Amino acid sequence: MKIILFLLLSILALQALTLHDAIQIGLKNNPDILIKQNNILLSQELKNLKKATNLGKVSLRGSFTKYNIPRTLTPIVPPITSDILTSKEIGSLGVAYDVALFSGFSGIRDVEIASLSKDMSKIILKLSRQQLIYNIRSLYLKILSLTYQKTAVNFHLNALQKLRNIVEAGVEVGKKPKVDLLKVKADLVGVGADIKELDANIEILKLSLASVIGVESIIEVEDIVIPPFEELDSYDITSLSRYKLSLIEEKKRDKLFQNAKSSYYPNLSLNGYYGNNYGESESDDLWQVGIGLNWVLFDFGVRSAVGEKAKIEKMQSQIETEKTKLTLTKDLKESKLKVEIAQSQLQSAKAELELVQESMKIEDMRYEQGVGTIYDLLFSKSRYQSTLSKEITAKYTLQNAIYYYKYITENGDTK
Repeated sequence: MKIILFLLLSILALQALTLHDAIQIGLKNNPDILIKQNNILLSQELKNLKKATNLGKVSLRGSFTKYNIPRTLTPIVPPITSDILTSKEIGSLGVAYDVALFSGFSGIRDVEIASLSKDMSKIILKLSRQQLIYNIRSLYLKILSLTYQKTAVNFHLNALQKLRNIVEAGVEVGKKPKVDLLKVKADLVGVGADIKELDANIEILKLSLASVIGVESIIEVEDIVIPPFEELDSYDITSLSRYKLSLIEEKKRDKLFQNAKSSYYPNLSLNGYYGNNYGESESDDLWQVGIGLNWVLFDFGVRSAVGEKAKIEKMQSQIETEKTKLTLTKDLKESKLKVEIAQSQLQSAKAELELVQESMKIEDMRYEQGVGTIYDLLFSKSRYQSTLSKEITAKYTLQNAIYYYKYITENGDTK
């Protein structure tokens, strides 16, 4: 895995970054994703811990004591004889086994709760991947959008420079007023400032993308092929992981509530021991098996408070589930509307661009023929540039809206 990541980063330093590579590097390198992956391992270990706890524990026990008078190696039991083993120095060594036999079924539910926590960790990882992929795609599209806007502004700059040369020539021979040249030069200054601003914004976005995918820098990004628009699929809210996550949380809170009630039951435990007691020159074996009972009869309201707290948390989880359902309903409708709005804006921008382009051509001919003003010509060129930028923005906004819909419907992950 580390070798593959190193090769991807090496390739990235030498050539333009592709969207696919950016996503793959981000999924392997993003700290949040790595943390979520480790959380699954932690939840599995917690489940193993709860299972092992229910099986009890085996202990090695030993001691050594020196007395001022001889003591018996083992307890005295009838019939009492004269050959009882005694010693001033007594040591013991043995093996003990302790296990809970009954604890109000809390041990079983602890394992079930740990299993639910593991399922939640898996879903959280899936949702985190979806979030990361959308963030990468969104930043990537913004970089492409500004890059193409910069290209369009550069074309506009070249057109203004050619117009300046034409006007300068006209001013020299007295065909054009000097004020026309000043207006063209003023527009050139404004366009130059626009290019610098675009450069700065592109660099900021590249730094943000580099930070998200876990690399130091990004030189260039490769263009993507935007597929033809297809109708969006419909989704059932109950099939989405965000809704399933809330249901699992609800089940978990119910288990915790049941565990709180288990404190009203008695606790039974089994303990056994086998070992040897050693004297100065003798030894004797000893074993025992016992069952213990611990039943809290009154605790001044502690169990009641714990139970009420768990009950309230259970009710809150049920409310959260309904809230999640309402939020998902809103997000699905909103994301679909964003796609429809972006599609409409793109169609409008394309139609407007054709009309503005035709208008600019007319203003070019009018100015060349001396019937148009420099103001009308510069305005037409500026409007064309603005409309072209709007069309570029609309194209990538539509694709970003589609990516957002895929994120909401959890259909944006790439394996």
